[in-house]
Amino acid sequence: MKLYTRTVCPKCMWIKSELQRSSMPAEIVNVDHDEQARQRLMDAGIMSVPVLEVNGQLIVDSEQMMKQLEALNV
Repeated sequence: MKLYTRTVCPKCMWIKSELQRSSMPAEIVNVDHDEQARQRLMDAGIMSVPVLEVNGQLIVDSEQMMKQLEALNV
């Protein structure tokens, strides 16, 4: 699982804190410092963060991210 974020992003900080609270192992990728990750999202047509990647699926909706974290944390 990966969470794509930016340095200054309130939604990113919220999802990151929820992810950490769930104790799910995940890689945090800051697209401000990782050009390849930023380009990967852009190639997928995604222009904003946060983005949660689970099993190759990119989730851009915050509510869907929360549902995914809840489902994995059962």
